[in-house]
Amino acid sequence: MYDSGHLLNDLRALGVKCGDTLLVHSAFRNIKAASVLTAVEALMRSVGESGTLIMPSFPGGSEFFLVQSGITFDVRTRPSDCGLITEAFRKQPGVIRSLSPTHCMAAWGKNAGFITGGHEKCRVSAGWGSPFEKIIALRGKILLIGVTNVNNTTLHYLENTNGAPTVCAVEYYPKVITPEGKLITVPTFPHMPGLPRNYGRVEVELDANNIQQHGRFGDAEARIIDAYSMSKLISGRIKSDPMYLIKRFSLDDHPAAE
Repeated sequence: MYDSGHLLNDLRALGVKCGDTLLVHSAFRNIKAASVLTAVEALMRSVGESGTLIMPSFPGGSEFFLVQSGITFDVRTRPSDCGLITEAFRKQPGVIRSLSPTHCMAAWGKNAGFITGGHEKCRVSAGWGSPFEKIIALRGKILLIGVTNVNNTTLHYLENTNGAPTVCAVEYYPKVITPEGKLITVPTFPHMPGLPRNYGRVEVELDANNIQQHGRFGDAEARIIDAYSMSKLISGRIKSDPMYLIKRFSLDDHPAAE
């Protein structure tokens, strides 16, 4: 089992430095760390208090069905459904959660308040003004541990802000309970339900353009991505073809009944 020192060395080999802005998507099962907290400690040490560590802290399920059901998201107590590492991270001292009912983000470090602040004012949770935009503006990095770009939520942001037909036209009004216990309404245009994506196609693009590097975090495969460079490249692809990351419907895949 790997200790935090070994995992920290893995992060340094990937290019993570003190002072970095680092968004992490992860799956704990393949890391072989001594514990979940061991992995969290290594990630926090890797950026230090001069940097910022961010993780998704979402409730599980489709965004559309969450808001349609009238979710009330209690930022104080609702667990993260984005993996064991994210749930352990949100409980650490100094971690701030954003007030999005569907795409809540947890952050710690220098710019945690800036990154999470105002998320409840975003009509599209992964849209303009969201933590995803701020991470790109800060020239942040995206670290994928034991997962692929299929789990890279920043690709949702790039779709939503570059003309892809991904956002529902109907506005919903889910609730959030703030850290102070106040109940607020967060107007939200959710993602279109049931829209199949092809996020895996960015793997070759990112590698070919030297935007994504590969390494290890314990026994897990890890990818680290320059968020700003990815944004420029993939935004251009989506502007040229709004369906770039959406699986196209084919009648050949759905033959008519005889």
